[in-house]
This record gives sequence, C-alpha cells and structure tokens, in this order.
Amino acid sequence: MHHQLYILKLSMRKLLVLCLIVLFASCKDKDKDSAPDPDYAPELVGNYSTLTVEPNLSITQDWEVTDIDKNLLAITFTKTNKVTASGSSVSFVQIYKLKDVKVTGQGTIAIDEVVDVEQTLPDKLQQKVQGVGTLVTNSAGNPQINITLKFSNTAKSDTYENYLEFKKK
Repeated sequence: MHHQLYILKLSMRKLLVLCLIVLFASCKDKDKDSAPDPDYAPELVGNYSTLTVEPNLSITQDWEVTDIDKNLLAITFTKTNKVTASGSSVSFVQIYKLKDVKVTGQGTIAIDEVVDVEQTLPDKLQQKVQGVGTLVTNSAGNPQINITLKFSNTAKSDTYENYLEFKKK
C-alpha cells in the first residue's frame, strides 16, 4: 500500500509538471499568433507646405516631419508671416518645434503640447498647440495632411483655430 501511494504521488507530480509545460507552451504560442502593434509613423515622414492668404496677411507654413520612435513624430513647424499695409510689407518668422506628435492610427496624428516659439520678433511667445490630423490623397493624387490646429497663448487667454491642408512637397 505504501508503495502504491508513492507511485500515485510520483504520477501526480509528473502530471503537474506536464500541465505546467502545456500551459507555458500555449502562452508562448499565443504571443506568436498575436499581431505586433504596427508603426505608422514612417508613412507620414516628409516635408509639407501650405499657404494661407487673408486681407493684408499671407502665411507660408512648412512642416518638416521626422520619425523619432514607434508611432511618434517630431515636426519642425515654420510659419513665415508677411503683413502688408499702406504699400509696405513686413515679414517675420515663427518656428514651433513639436516633439511629441502621436500617431494614433494609420494616417492619423494628434498634437497636444506647449511650445516655446522661436521667432524673429523680440517678444517671447509660448503657445499650446492642439489638433488632430489625417493623411489623405488630394484630388491631384498627392498626399496631404488635413488638420485643424488650435493655438492658445499660455500667457493670455488668446485662442484661435485654423483649418489647414499641408501638401507633401
């Protein structure tokens, strides 16, 4: 009887070890079957530009989009502003260095960060920049990013929005 009990305990241990092996193997197979999280950032990399014209003001806006990590982009956003009044014009440049642009899905980005704006004007400017953009193909068959950008001056309560279509160069 004692011998049978010993054999039963030994069989139970073997069965337990076998179950653990099967459990670990099934977990390992499950990891292989799951699709890796895709990186959509590279499809958005490039140089984009748009021009907006209002009475007495034209703004050339350029984006240099770079891939910095999986589904994470940096955008150097340069605005060249030209103001015209009474036959004279004055230009100034503003540069926004966005470092945390999230790629939220295939062809979509989200911007939500505070930036110290470098500018040729003597004033210091810090703005919160927000927006959700989508990569599309325009009617000419070229890629562009459509986005509504919201700018908020962190020192004041000034806020404005612009819908922009950045065409890939």
